[in-house]
Amino acid sequence: MIAVREIVDSSILTDIFDLPPVLMNLKVEVIVFPAEEEKIKKLPQFTRAQIKEWSQSPKVQAIVGVLKDADLPPYITMKYIQQIRLEEKYKT
Repeated sequence: MIAVREIVDSSILTDIFDLPPVLMNLKVEVIVFPAEEEKIKKLPQFTRAQIKEWSQSPKVQAIVGVLKDADLPPYITMKYIQQIRLEEKYKT
């Protein structure tokens, strides 16, 4: 998304916006970006019954317990993997 940020004197904005008195005669930050974003594809909605059915499929059952029997070091747990994945996703 493209955006523009500028610090300006609020007095130049009075012809464009109705500013509250508390913002008059101050330096303010103005951020401008497109109002309409690209439409984000909605994720499909699944019922509990569908999820339960899929969890019993041979493909899913084939990987159940893979980490448990993988002879990984003891510190590599599901919680550890989840933490790493969240850090990757959200860059924390």
